[in-house]
Amino acid sequence: MALQSPYAHAAMQDQGPPPPPAAAAQRWTQLQLPLVRNGQLSGDIFAEVTSDGRIRFERASLLERLAPYLTPSGAETLSASFTGSAFLTPEELEAAGIVLRYNPSLLEVAVERIDANLAAVQTLGPVITESRVPVTQQPEDFSAYLNVVGDFRLEDFETFEDPGVLVFGAARFKGVVVEFDGGYDKAITGGQGGFYRRSARAVYDEIDKLRRWSAGDLQLSGIPVMSGALLGGVAVEKGRRVFSGIGPVAQLGSQQILLDRDATVEVIIDGQQVQTLQLAAGPYDLSQLTSQYGGRNAQLFVTDVTGRRQLASFDPFFDPVDLGSGEEEYSAGIGFVAKAFEASPKYGGLPAFSGYYRRGMSNRLLLGGALQLSEDIQVAGAEVVVSPRNIPGRIEFSGAISTGDDFGYSLRGAYSLQVGRGTQGRQLSVSADYRSDRFQTLTDAIAGDRFETLNVTANYSQSLSERTTLVTGANWFHRPGFNSTHSVYADVIHRTQRFRITAGVEYGKALNENRFGVRLGITVPLGGRTRAEANYNSRRETARAFVTRSYEDRVGSFGYDLGVRRSRNDASIDAIANYVGNRFYARGSVTTGGSGFGDIDERQQARLQLGSSIAIAGGDVAIGRPINDSFVIAKPHETAEPGQVVLGRSIQDKRFDALSGTLGPALGSRLQSYTRQNVTYDLINGPAGYDIGSGIDTVEPPYRSGYNITVGSDANVTAYGVLSIDGTPASLVAGSISSTDDEDFASQPFFTNSVGRFAIMGLRPGKTYQVRLTEPAGSYVIEVPADSQPLYQLGDIAITSAAAK
Repeated sequence: MALQSPYAHAAMQDQGPPPPPAAAAQRWTQLQLPLVRNGQLSGDIFAEVTSDGRIRFERASLLERLAPYLTPSGAETLSASFTGSAFLTPEELEAAGIVLRYNPSLLEVAVERIDANLAAVQTLGPVITESRVPVTQQPEDFSAYLNVVGDFRLEDFETFEDPGVLVFGAARFKGVVVEFDGGYDKAITGGQGGFYRRSARAVYDEIDKLRRWSAGDLQLSGIPVMSGALLGGVAVEKGRRVFSGIGPVAQLGSQQILLDRDATVEVIIDGQQVQTLQLAAGPYDLSQLTSQYGGRNAQLFVTDVTGRRQLASFDPFFDPVDLGSGEEEYSAGIGFVAKAFEASPKYGGLPAFSGYYRRGMSNRLLLGGALQLSEDIQVAGAEVVVSPRNIPGRIEFSGAISTGDDFGYSLRGAYSLQVGRGTQGRQLSVSADYRSDRFQTLTDAIAGDRFETLNVTANYSQSLSERTTLVTGANWFHRPGFNSTHSVYADVIHRTQRFRITAGVEYGKALNENRFGVRLGITVPLGGRTRAEANYNSRRETARAFVTRSYEDRVGSFGYDLGVRRSRNDASIDAIANYVGNRFYARGSVTTGGSGFGDIDERQQARLQLGSSIAIAGGDVAIGRPINDSFVIAKPHETAEPGQVVLGRSIQDKRFDALSGTLGPALGSRLQSYTRQNVTYDLINGPAGYDIGSGIDTVEPPYRSGYNITVGSDANVTAYGVLSIDGTPASLVAGSISSTDDEDFASQPFFTNSVGRFAIMGLRPGKTYQVRLTEPAGSYVIEVPADSQPLYQLGDIAITSAAAK
């Protein structure tokens, strides 16, 4: 059976008798071929080919696909050259300045050359690897969703606390987004009413300019040495980092972070988990953790009670953005400063300003500056990032001063060098950070007390072989009123397919820690998503062992974390489990601990979060798992009943993301804004032979957007049969299909295989279609019954060619 696709036609050739050579040389077969330039797909064009290799291109589709590569005057010149031609040969195009090459083995047409007088200006630089597959589905003008998470807590396995409800969602109308994060919880509000607001804001994005306008509760960025600000007001931001939703962790001052929800925080050092912290919402100082792990490849993996996950750098000065020559980013906001971290933001005082500007002056030099102004505090900062021609590596320096009631300053210097990669790779980094006790920023009202701190770190790593890496380093941390801490260490990390082992030594001075110790750690994979891990540090007298199974974002997936932890004065056993359902997400945790394993039941806590969402787009409402950013609603067409729509990538393995059913359409909740991605869908339990179309749509969602997809249509009939002409099977015959009473049916090519079999998809019951053959000329009519099933068998069709008549 040959379908209306050049790829299907090429792949489904039957072993029939070949046509006579003379006839084959004269027969044109119509194909739809991709046009490619420099490895990038430009869309499809129509062409006709013969079995002896000749080809001619359909003029209209070719000029449309070539338009992006031509200047306006060049496009006009080329179009005017072929006003009377429906098809163009390669020779005619080459004479006009366009060289095309047809590759019959790949079934594609490559643009080899365009004359300079016709060609548009091309940008030189890195090859863009982003998929160029065209977007096939657009978001709805209006969409909205609301996530609801129930939070249930049990203290000491005896006392149930009042449950909390977390609510966060967004609504989008064309380009404007309004989003909200809050809920009801008497434990958070201190029994005062129970309702609270974490944030509410309106957002408008100019994605082509990488610029975002926002108003409401704002978390603004800044240069690393002085961070940004939390304001209630209006702001404009430009840069690669601004097009994202509010995550569970935000940076406050230069040594503080803010958790807006209770969260599990995993401390990951050199890819190995070394600590797990169960933290309540609020601000936290990082200086002590920095003194322990500063200078290493350290990260925080934060999972809050709503299921949001964020991987953040452990270094509070970390800034992953490098700007190329001429690139810039900035932020400017004006509003009232948040004075305290309470259930809802509390603003006060006169309006304040926070802003910064960074620009790549060249590929080797970046300059930046920042300014914060309020009634009580004025802060100014600057930064320089340079890669000198005569000095290998990267040098960073930044500094800031604050005035007001006191004068303070903060300084940072860093040097990093990476030489080689793989088995020859070496990396060195050195940094020094100082903050005076009188230095303050707009966020210090939330961050708490200010301290004088000095932190110096150095780290060197080198690959000893393909599987073994050496890591050495030192750090020194000082805060007046506390004992200074310092340490040096050396670790060897060895990886095999069966395990990863870390062995090292450490020497230093710190409160309640030994001077010398060894460090041992081992990680053993137990399957595709399960691992066992244990580590021991004799200097700090800590030991941990746990088994972890990660979960996927698909229906029926589950994960868990079972751990035992022991330190000098504390021991704990905890378990966390996650389950992903079709309409909900569940997360449960149980912890018991005490001063030792003999008193492991001194304190217990159990917690359960159940989250779901309701979304609307295109007039349809769906229920599913909590939505992080953008979403898609998918439902079966009424003619597809009792079929169910499945969203996902591995439908045949029953590994899907969402499923429609009794509660309505399927809700896909994990689309990422401003990223081109595919939405894969299928239909199960539907009518036999039902045509759902391509089964895949390509989308590039705007921020907080919603899509609506209807799987199937009333054009679901596939007619198939065997065609013979003048009593002989119609071998490899081409033509076209059209309709006079089906207004939505677009004319499409028609093919038969080598024994005359054919299939025509996308027909509607009760409609009439006409097949016209090109060579030999002929035609016949297909009348689809009004009560036709999805598979309509035509049987044998015999026609007489025009020449025979």
